[in-house]
Amino acid sequence: MPEPSILIIDDEHNQRLMLEQAFQVLKYNWHIATVATGQHALEFLSQSTPNLIITDYHMPMMDGLELITHIRQQGIASTIILITAYSSPMLDEAAQNLQIHHYLTKPVPLSILRDIVTTTMNNAHYHDD
Repeated sequence: MPEPSILIIDDEHNQRLMLEQAFQVLKYNWHIATVATGQHALEFLSQSTPNLIITDYHMPMMDGLELITHIRQQGIASTIILITAYSSPMLDEAAQNLQIHHYLTKPVPLSILRDIVTTTMNNAHYHDD
């Protein structure tokens, strides 16, 4: 069985690195991939389907909602966490319509994000058995 995997999408290098390191210190056997754009995420997803996708909302060229729309149109059922600096009624509604599992507003304490990710990944691993 393949190891559980996470895809992190954020145009800010430091944010991607911080999230990757935050999950690596948990010492789980998770494969963690990072990409900088929605287009790179779609290319990655054409080859592999992670258990969990964590994406920023505000990115150039393709924002997080556009990316998630493409993901869902392709039938990818991965758990999705959307992180945004600004909440709005439009984003709230879109999150529900696109079956976004967690919609978090920055700043998100790492302890909370780690708890959400750990629970999600443990559930994904349990259901894959």
